[in-house]
Amino acid sequence: MEEPTPNRQPDMEASEPTEGSSGLKAAEPTPLELEVQSLKAELEQKKKELAAAQEKQLRAFAEMENYKKRAARDQMEQLRYANEKLLKELLPVLDNLERALSHVKDASERSPWIEGVELTYRQCLDVLKKFGVTPIKSVGEMFDPGRHQAVTYLDTNEQPENHVAEELQKGYLYHERVLRPSMVAVARKPSHSTVTEAREEKAPDEDSKNP
Repeated sequence: MEEPTPNRQPDMEASEPTEGSSGLKAAEPTPLELEVQSLKAELEQKKKELAAAQEKQLRAFAEMENYKKRAARDQMEQLRYANEKLLKELLPVLDNLERALSHVKDASERSPWIEGVELTYRQCLDVLKKFGVTPIKSVGEMFDPGRHQAVTYLDTNEQPENHVAEELQKGYLYHERVLRPSMVAVARKPSHSTVTEAREEKAPDEDSKNP
């Protein structure tokens, strides 16, 4: 008689997961989930674009405000110095009045003509002052190349070195701007040779006074 065939165990190996696998198969995203992910990515991109647009708008606004301020300053500057050319043309007239008065200031008699010239000169100064024109201080001041134009040097001990010793032509300011620089002589210390020459020139005069 044949031996009975033993009952075979069900083949469980086929159903067991293979080594190294996770045991669960990843579920693929549904079309709805894919659409949500796409919308999120698009939303982030739109946020970045909006932030960039806002920054650009703020920068443009700031530039426009700066431009308005510059334009306003330029306009005020033009109005402030609108009469510069006319006032500069009047300075030679003032110079001529000063020269006329310098020739007659030592006169013993005060004639109506001299008084008329002085009155005209003072009126000119008052008018210029109303428009912001004022004389530049020169004699005794430290030489300033921005306000003084050095024409020559003057050997003297009456003023410190590099200070204005003499004013040859008056200069004027137009508000804070130099309308015309002063023409000046700048003081410097007399050299030894200059002092010697001055003494030699003075000596004969003193001898001539002695009998």
